[in-house]
Amino acid sequence: MSIAAELPAEIEPWELHSELVLVSPEVWRRALELLPERDPYAFLVRPRWTAVEPKLPHGLPAAVFGHALRRAVETARIALVTIGGLAALASLAEALH
Repeated sequence: MSIAAELPAEIEPWELHSELVLVSPEVWRRALELLPERDPYAFLVRPRWTAVEPKLPHGLPAAVFGHALRRAVETARIALVTIGGLAALASLAEALH
């Protein structure tokens, strides 16, 4: 007996996209038939990279210096915002007295 003989004449598209596929053997078989053929070696094919990955121009010392400089600038910015906020609060407190 073939699988096609067991399938109902018409399976609605919504049945293939619902939980019915998990509980109905007929709908499950029909959904398997509609799946495209799987290539068992597809994951082994590696893409060929044509672009060359860019490297750091001066290596590790330049990267460390750049990171340290960036962190120093961020710290200075936060300090200036904090000092400015405190100065604004002090001015407001002085103005209210």
